[in-house]
Amino acid sequence: MADNTGDIIDDALRMVDGLQRKLLIAGVKRGVGAVTSPPPKGDVWEEAIRLETEPEPRPLLEEVLGIVRESTPEIAGHLGRAGLGMASALGRTLGALERSLERERRTSEHTPDTSASWRAEERTEGRAEGEERQVTS
Repeated sequence: MADNTGDIIDDALRMVDGLQRKLLIAGVKRGVGAVTSPPPKGDVWEEAIRLETEPEPRPLLEEVLGIVRESTPEIAGHLGRAGLGMASALGRTLGALERSLERERRTSEHTPDTSASWRAEERTEGRAEGEERQVTS
């Protein structure tokens, strides 16, 4: 197998050497300037394709509608994701508020209401000092 690999490499080197010689001979026949200079301008077919692929000016309305048509999916995606994020944040906020109110309700059920007794004590203290209120109609 090693002999076959060596034979293939030798054959490839001979082909490359032959190609180099042919290119050198062609360059001498045409002259050095023809080999080293850039190719001349494109042919008629290249010019026709170039002219055909250049965009023609479109009316402003068509151009704007084209921009909208191309941009709409991206914008809608961004707005959709933003709306979902906002709805999620609002839901979490309302959940936190509901849990807080529930905790306060439970706390108020377990502790006696001292505010009513405090107001009653205040009224009786005021009367003890001789300051009675008179109700007039």
